Amino acid sequence: MSHPLHIAFIWHMHQPYYRDLVTGECSMPWVRLHAAKDYVDMVKRLEVFPGIHQTFNVVPSLLDQLQEYLSPANQTDAFLALSEKPAAQLTPMEQQFTLQWFFMANLEQMIKPYARYHDLLAKRGLHVPQEQWPAVCARFRPQDYLDLQVWFNLAWIDPWLRRQDAVLKALEAKGTNFTEEDKRAVLAAHRSLIGQVLGAYRQAAERGQVELTTSPYYHPIVPLLCDLRSAQAALPGLSLPPVTFQHPEDARWQLQHALERHEQAFGRPARGLWPPEGSVSEDTVAVALEAKVRWLATDEAILWQTLQRPRTPDLLYRPHRIRRQGGELAIVFRDRELSDRIGFVYSRWKPAAAVQDFLSRLADIQQQVGPDRPALVSIILDGENAWECYPDDGHEFLTQLYAALAADARFRCVTVGEFLDAFPPEPSESLPALFSGSWIDANFATWIGHPEKNTAWTLLARARDALVAAGSRDDPARANAWNSLGVAEGSDWMWWYGDTHFSAQAEEFDRLFRTHVANSYRLAGLPVPEELGRPIRRPAAALLFEPTSAIHPTIDGRETSYYEWLYAGRFDFRQYAAIHRSSQCLCSLGYGWDERQLYFRVDLDLEALASLKDWTIEISWSHAGRLVVRQMAGAVQARLATAETAALPCALDRVLELAVPKDRLALQEGERLELAVTLTAGGETLERYPSQGTLQVAASSAQLETQAWPL
Repeated sequence: MSHPLHIAFIWHMHQPYYRDLVTGECSMPWVRLHAAKDYVDMVKRLEVFPGIHQTFNVVPSLLDQLQEYLSPANQTDAFLALSEKPAAQLTPMEQQFTLQWFFMANLEQMIKPYARYHDLLAKRGLHVPQEQWPAVCARFRPQDYLDLQVWFNLAWIDPWLRRQDAVLKALEAKGTNFTEEDKRAVLAAHRSLIGQVLGAYRQAAERGQVELTTSPYYHPIVPLLCDLRSAQAALPGLSLPPVTFQHPEDARWQLQHALERHEQAFGRPARGLWPPEGSVSEDTVAVALEAKVRWLATDEAILWQTLQRPRTPDLLYRPHRIRRQGGELAIVFRDRELSDRIGFVYSRWKPAAAVQDFLSRLADIQQQVGPDRPALVSIILDGENAWECYPDDGHEFLTQLYAALAADARFRCVTVGEFLDAFPPEPSESLPALFSGSWIDANFATWIGHPEKNTAWTLLARARDALVAAGSRDDPARANAWNSLGVAEGSDWMWWYGDTHFSAQAEEFDRLFRTHVANSYRLAGLPVPEELGRPIRRPAAALLFEPTSAIHPTIDGRETSYYEWLYAGRFDFRQYAAIHRSSQCLCSLGYGWDERQLYFRVDLDLEALASLKDWTIEISWSHAGRLVVRQMAGAVQARLATAETAALPCALDRVLELAVPKDRLALQEGERLELAVTLTAGGETLERYPSQGTLQVAASSAQLETQAWPL
């Protein structure tokens, strides 16, 4: 029997719980903004493609916040309250807040296309030093502030939905000189879209086109809740907090309450589970089995680590069975390449070319697995954040993709549950012990190991111990105290600690985490430790850090271990970025040495780099030396720009890593290099750091004794 290639899209819809359970205040607008831009259109777009079946994973912390926006007591956030205030009545502090934060949108796709919005940004300037804010605010008149209030909220409404609404379409065409009545119409549209979300998903599920799944309530990293030591399975040398955190009962609570909340919201139980960040372990399996989950999903790297074998299509493109003492469930593994192409690559392609590439890759998979057995390709990614990088919020790409898939008999889009009902895993098989890791490099370094992350875990552990000592978890009077602790167990807070990810709102995420932990004390009637009033995040990092010890990196284009570049020097290019990082290819330069070689690491925006053809990265230094890295026809090579033509060790995967033998640099011991880094493509210089002059950096270990530890 010949089978089509089955394709399961799983869109993950999630926001951390922002609202303060003590005050009811909500300082961040992301639930509302994504409700206006992503949640409704992603499911309603399927109505004209009845043959395209998909899976949506909706996290309970998101469900709660959507519902709270519709209640009289909690229907606002700090950004909405400031948007509703008449522009002429804004205080100087509110004016600065508006100018500082109401350009939080993708520069290329959500600001530049709208002349007035872009002009307001130009009037403000891309980068405003703190001392210049009073002068900048003075340049703006009440009409400017009103237009900015309208455009920020209008740009965050999905363009496809926006242009189906006569009022919003007219406001977009009007473009400027908005009135307070115009603004009220835009904000009313936000509330209307929030109110449509749950109904749209229920209707899609009722007509059988969508399967709805869940995640543990507040999106925690389940293996870490069960045992922090699970992080050392993938990274044996990873530094852990000086506390014990081993609470599978918290994971059970998070999952059981999530399943109850899901059934309450959608009228039917969730069969499937996306463990937050694809994080799995044997403890995760045990918790899922106890909760009677039928299937779960994670990243393909977990499969290869579990089986200890290289990637093969026959193993990846099918569900597997996990049979344990507590029962059995199915597990599917995410195709990383296809998922990441939608999430990070296709936004810079013409929609037709992106769709053709996607279908070509599916055809290749079908050839590899053959038509004689049913195969399932699992494509799993965030259903919210990618689209702001696409023109028109991804509408053309998605509609062309769905139309092409619907018209092609080689492919069939199914929900995971549909495929499992028709083609369950082989009854005789069972995977061995599941490797403990996440979708990010099959480890947990994003959430633990950095000193800031470890400090946060320590505060969380102490708060939990205090709640246990204060009384039973089953005491209804302490329910909100435990809820606050559950919120603080969410993955998003740890995500923004350390230097792995960048956010202009990182300090606010820090404050919110500490607020949730502090609220667990307050709501239990306990004194709040003073340390929760102090930021965990260090002060803004200097642009340049010098090395603190020798390094010995593996030149493979990846951060092979947590310690590989820990002692390297670093120059942060993000301070030079445009408003949105996707417009900047080069993010930072790492450098260091051992006895024989000088090492460089360039962190890149791979999505932005993929849009360039035949690019060159050049690292130049004193003595007219130049290290040239070229990408030609997909291959990357590094050479010194001298008479020597031998290639140097070089690798580009997630980062660019290079090694240069010291004896080819003609350096004196103790000498300082004067560096500059340049990106060119098509004969044009696109980026240079610093923009003028050079960076002075140490080039050998002779100066290590004089370097201060970067606390």
